[in-house]
Amino acid sequence: MDLEILWTPQAIKGFKRIINYLETHFSVKEKKRFLNDAFRFFEMIKVHPELLPKSSIKKNLYRGPINKYSVVVYRYQPRKKQIQLLSIRAARELDR
Repeated sequence: MDLEILWTPQAIKGFKRIINYLETHFSVKEKKRFLNDAFRFFEMIKVHPELLPKSSIKKNLYRGPINKYSVVVYRYQPRKKQIQLLSIRAARELDR
């Protein structure tokens, strides 16, 4: 089951914020490692969309780590065959 991944503006903003932070405070190697982890993770959820724990509050909402430094929240829409990335943030940021 290969699903389409859609990015919300909030997810794009969070992803860019992480990239900018890595560019400012870490090496190119660390940035590349994050990008590899992230895109490998996205490919994995395209095939296994229910990989992460499901929200007990909202239907079809999943939250969990991309790696030990970043967290993703996404909505799985099986009828539309889509995954909607809602939020990507550093794991140490507070929930907003």
